[in-house]
Amino acid sequence: MMIKKPGLLIYCFLFIGTFQLFSQEVWLVDPLDPVYPDRNELSQKGYQHADFPSSAPVDIHLVVSAQPGQKISISALLDGLELPVQYWSQLRDVPVEQNTGLDSRTEQFINKINPHVIRRAPFQIYEIIEPMESKTVQVANTYDAFRLEIPASLGLKPGKHKIEILVSGDAFQKEVSFNANIFDYTLPPLSEGNFFYTNWFNLNKMESYHDVERWSKPWYQMLDQYARLMAHGRQNCVIIPGDLIRFEGGAFSLDSDRMIAFIDVFRKHGFQYFESPHLMYRGDSDDWGAAELKVHLTKNGYFSPEGKKDVREIVALIRDFTQKNQLTHQWLQHIADEPTSANAQCYKDVVSQVKGIYPEIQIMEATNDRDGIAGAIDMWCPLINDFQENEDFFRAREKLGEKVLVYTCLIPGGKWINRTMDMEKLRQVYFGWGASHYNTFGYLHWGLNQYIEDPFSQSVVHHPSPVATANNFLPAGDTHVVYPGKNGPLSSLRFEAHRIGVEDFEILRQLKARNQKKHDRLVSKLFRSYTDYNLSVKDYRKGRRKLLKSVE
Repeated sequence: MMIKKPGLLIYCFLFIGTFQLFSQEVWLVDPLDPVYPDRNELSQKGYQHADFPSSAPVDIHLVVSAQPGQKISISALLDGLELPVQYWSQLRDVPVEQNTGLDSRTEQFINKINPHVIRRAPFQIYEIIEPMESKTVQVANTYDAFRLEIPASLGLKPGKHKIEILVSGDAFQKEVSFNANIFDYTLPPLSEGNFFYTNWFNLNKMESYHDVERWSKPWYQMLDQYARLMAHGRQNCVIIPGDLIRFEGGAFSLDSDRMIAFIDVFRKHGFQYFESPHLMYRGDSDDWGAAELKVHLTKNGYFSPEGKKDVREIVALIRDFTQKNQLTHQWLQHIADEPTSANAQCYKDVVSQVKGIYPEIQIMEATNDRDGIAGAIDMWCPLINDFQENEDFFRAREKLGEKVLVYTCLIPGGKWINRTMDMEKLRQVYFGWGASHYNTFGYLHWGLNQYIEDPFSQSVVHHPSPVATANNFLPAGDTHVVYPGKNGPLSSLRFEAHRIGVEDFEILRQLKARNQKKHDRLVSKLFRSYTDYNLSVKDYRKGRRKLLKSVE
C-alpha cells in the first residue's frame, strides 16, 4: 500500500493539471487592452461597463480559453433580445517580429532596446477584425478572442443597456454580462467633421488582393466597401488615383469622367477632402540631397524649360477640373513628399509657379524642412516630434492663416505616440486628444493598405527604398492599418482605437467651446504632450465618462 499511494497521488496531480490546462474560462476585455493567443493576465472584474455617445458603436471584446479543437457557440442578448451574428467578429492574430525602435524603425536600426513597448518581440497579437459567418467556431489557441460591435445605426436610446453573453461548448456554459451606458450626444456627420484625417490608399493593392480590374463594376463595388470602412474610422480625406492625370504621346490629359466618378464614391460617404498625387519627386535614385526636383510624369528636371512647361500644363488641367466641379476648396495639392533643406528652393519655385496659375489651390505637404519652405505651404504636416520640438515655429505659421496637422510613419519610436503594433492602443486614441490639446487640424499616415509583404503573416518589412541598409526595417504595422479580407477590407484594432480618438476630439471640441478651463483640466489628466500621457485604460474610461457628462 505504501508503494501504491505515491503513484495514486501522482496520477491525481496529473489529472488535475490536465483539467486546469483545458478548463473553460470566459472574460470580457476592454478593446483598448492587448490580447495575445498564448498568454494573458485577465480578470473577471475587468471590462464590465463603459460609456458611449449615442452616435458611436458599442464595442466589447470576449476572450475564451478552452481546449483547442473544441467547438464553442457564442450568443448575446441586448436588453433581452438576441443580437444577430453580423454583430460578431473573431479577432485574428498577426506576428510582431521586431520591436519598434527607441528613435524610429525597429530596434535593429541603432541596436538600442526600446523599453516603451507592450511586450518583447517576437510574439503574436490579436489585431484583425474578421466578421463571423456562424456563431459556432472551433477553438484554435490557448486564448481565442472575439468582438461584439453594436452599430450606432441600431439607435440605442440614452441610458443603461444590459448585454448578456453566453458561451457554450462540450459540457460547459459560461455567462458574462456588460452594461453599456449611452449618453445623449450626437457626433457630427463625417461631412461636417472637424478633424482632418487621411490614410494613403493604394489602389493597386486593393486590386491585386481582391482580384478586381480597375474601373470595372466589381472594382467600384470594392471601392465602395473601402470608402465605407474609411468613413467608419472617421477618415475624411482620400488620395486621387495617380493614373487619372497622364502623359501620353507628348501631351498631358486628365480623365475627368473617371475622376469625378471616383470622387463621388467617397463623397457619398461624407468625405470632405481629396489629395492630388505629388507633382514632383526626388528622382528614381531617391536622392535626398539633390537640389532639383523632377516632374513625376515626365522625369524632367524642374530647372529645365521642359520641367516648367510640364508643371504649367498639369496645373492648368487641375484648375479647370476643380473649378468646373466645385472642388476648389476640397482639393489639396501635393508638390513633393517630405521636402528637405536641399531641395527647399526648388520646392518654393514650383509652388510659386503653381500659385501663379491657380492662386486658390491649397498646398498640403508632409514636411521635413521648416524655414526653407516657409511661405510655400498652406497645410503643414510635420512629424509629431518635429511639431512638439518646434511648436513656436508652427504657431507663427498659424498666425499667418496656415493650418498645421501632424503625421507619423516609421518615425518616431520610443515613447512617442505612433500606430505600431507593440504600442498601447491608447496611443492611437490620443491622436485625437493631442489635436484638442494643441489645437491642431488633424493627422496623416502613409499606410492604409501599402502592403509590401503578406500582412497576415508578416508585419515587419524591410524598408523599400533602393538605398536602405540591411538593418533598416519598417516597424510592425507601419505599412497598413486595414487588411484585405476575402469579401472586402477588414478593420483592425489600431484603426478602431484611432476612430475612438477622433470621436473624442469632436466631443472635446464642443467642451472647449463651452468651457475652456474644464476642457484643459480634463485633457491634462490624460494627455500632456506626445511623450507625456496616461497609459491607464481605467483612467481613460473615467476621463471619457466625465467628458460625455460635460457635453450631454
